[in-house]
Amino acid sequence: MPAPRHVGLSSGGDSVLTIETVAVLGATERGNACALLAALAGCAVRVHDPSHLLAAASDEVRRMAELAFAHGALTRTDVQRILDGVLFTADLDQALTGADLVVDAGADPPPIAVLAEGLRATTPVAAAGITHAAHLAAGLPQPSRVLALRFASSVGPVPRIEVEGVAETSAHVLERALAFTARVHRAARLSGGAA
Repeated sequence: MPAPRHVGLSSGGDSVLTIETVAVLGATERGNACALLAALAGCAVRVHDPSHLLAAASDEVRRMAELAFAHGALTRTDVQRILDGVLFTADLDQALTGADLVVDAGADPPPIAVLAEGLRATTPVAAAGITHAAHLAAGLPQPSRVLALRFASSVGPVPRIEVEGVAETSAHVLERALAFTARVHRAARLSGGAA
């Protein structure tokens, strides 16, 4: 896996790493929306859930992309980028390997011990499912990399996401996540979406 690219400077003068590979834990409505947005922004996305849910999740991402296309929010090229950019897997190790961002969007609590052992210490972990960010922060050895991912109201078929830090979130992780969401929203706007 290639290392994340550096882009720009943070407010503190340090380089900010881009997020190129996103692991989404949970083939839920939120997980599928995260996958769609990250793939639209050009990220490689791996959605993890038990195998019996993956076909339905793949169909849902396709349906969401086609709906956005039908409403003029995405181009045909955007739809294909999304479909090509998302891998659905029941293999948790495959989903996590090399991830620059992990989004917990699951309907069940995430395997915190596996996250603690399987991720780079710098990989941000975003809570977007049933598990609160503070719980993730309490369970991970680097709580400063945990933040919350929220869905904001959007106009049209393309969802909009926002990040919020928790008490433990470092400024660098928050800045990196904000740069990612700006990239996601910019990709949606360039495609004609309302993000």
